Amino acid sequence: MTSTLPTDDQRMLADSARSYVQRQAGAAPRWQDFADFGWLALPLPSAWGGLGGSTADVCVLAQALGRAPTVAPYVALALLGAGLLADVASPDLGDGAWPAALAEGRRRVALAAWEPGRGQALDPQLCQARPVAGGWQLSGVKGLVPGGDEADACLVSAHLGDGRAGLFLLAADTPGLGLQRCRLIDGQGAATLHLDGVALPAPLLAAPMADLQARLQTALDRATLAHGAELLGAMAQAFDTLQAYLQTRQQFGRAIASNQVIQHRLVDLHVEISEARAITTATAAMFESAAPATRQRWCAATRAHVAQTAQHVWEEVVQLHGAIGMTADYPASHHIHRLAVGRMLYGDAHHHLE
Repeated sequence: MTSTLPTDDQRMLADSARSYVQRQAGAAPRWQDFADFGWLALPLPSAWGGLGGSTADVCVLAQALGRAPTVAPYVALALLGAGLLADVASPDLGDGAWPAALAEGRRRVALAAWEPGRGQALDPQLCQARPVAGGWQLSGVKGLVPGGDEADACLVSAHLGDGRAGLFLLAADTPGLGLQRCRLIDGQGAATLHLDGVALPAPLLAAPMADLQARLQTALDRATLAHGAELLGAMAQAFDTLQAYLQTRQQFGRAIASNQVIQHRLVDLHVEISEARAITTATAAMFESAAPATRQRWCAATRAHVAQTAQHVWEEVVQLHGAIGMTADYPASHHIHRLAVGRMLYGDAHHHLE
């Protein structure tokens, strides 16, 4: 049976990440710092010059980064985008420039898989690709792309016809691409892609629709799990902020935290966060060894549990803080927004329970 206890390396990784977050003191994390610490190389396989870190390793790092007061697109770009690119492409892509560029933070890639009005469906329908002289031509639209506002390129899934689908590498400055950038309420960036006859070379991957969906699902399972770990860090930080507030805020001559009802609610939150952390740790530990169907069920169950916990945490933090909890300059407000948005990204609890 795979151990769920952190290794010495994972403890050092978590300690260094928490120390970095504390040193930032509210400043936005720098992508180049992530590269210098080896965090961008961590999820990449050794063939791509990476460290070949396990899902458990990545979740340890993500949980520590979740405590930061600003959202960095680590899961969206370093894990989901870069990890999928390494899975479907050869290391000599672009004359071998991509592996080093990803690990060193000089290039970023996002996944554009979802389409407007189609929820979390991974079978591309609105984005179509057709063969033309010298390559392919893409037309259609891709909905919310996490990290797409900062990406140098996107992996775009498209319908090829005859029950087949492809995955194309699309540079952000490609003619015919309309990139509509946006900012979510927690501060992280995203984008919507509008493709109007975009000319591209052959897809990195062309396969039956079911095979492409399976490839995307594996990448998304890992990213969803890591995103849940990041939310756990945000929950823990929000809980710490709430606890400190209740211990210092006076009402009727005594700290609010001395009220027995408040104490019970804090204990309930602590238990829920601990349960969500335990199931996330267990799922991450078995990720690489489990059969695909088992892995997908575990990841869905974990994600549903984490999303439900995240919702309860931010609701309690808002209620127990009162109006100050939503004040932009107050530390808890960022984590409230982060949890409110995060529980919906990569599918909400209802989606994963289904």
